[in-house]
Amino acid sequence: MGRKQLWDQGEVLASAMRLFRHRGYQAASLRDIEEATGLHPGSLYRAFDSKDGLFRAALDAYNDQVVQERVRVHLLTPADPVAGIRSFFTSAFETGLDPDPGCLLTNTAVESFTVPQAAAGVRRGLEAIETGFTDALTRARSLDLLPADLDVAESAARLLALYQGLLVLVRAGTPRTKLHTITDGALASIGSEKEGRP
Repeated sequence: MGRKQLWDQGEVLASAMRLFRHRGYQAASLRDIEEATGLHPGSLYRAFDSKDGLFRAALDAYNDQVVQERVRVHLLTPADPVAGIRSFFTSAFETGLDPDPGCLLTNTAVESFTVPQAAAGVRRGLEAIETGFTDALTRARSLDLLPADLDVAESAARLLALYQGLLVLVRAGTPRTKLHTITDGALASIGSEKEGRP
């Protein structure tokens, strides 16, 4: 009979997500992982096979717990889909974190040329966001909140590109006033009138 596992996988993955958000894959050493998760190298390798395995598991958990939940809250459920798109953008930088560590998905996409094993997880997360934009735009058009001739697929792809660019700027410490201006431009690009901010 094997020894009983004394650690919680969800807590380990949450700690790994925080570490990789702040440090990235390459800069996070095994010592960093041990300090962040409390796992000794032997336990890490038994559970995840390698640092790569832990990283892929953390990215999958991030997609499932963070990306999908943000898509649901801001893009799939609001009664006003245009307001939901705006809040999806602004919630990326109105976090109260200073400095903000950025999005694990976006940080990994930027680093992906050195982390090819993460490419599938990055694609899955980006597809989830683009699908969320597609849903919100389709509903907004049907509610006459956006032009009837709006190309939903093209606009969803444009919003995804603008959003990913915005997240890179968040990580770079761009002032929030400029991030709000970018958000206004994103909404204008789909034919929505600019809304006043509180």
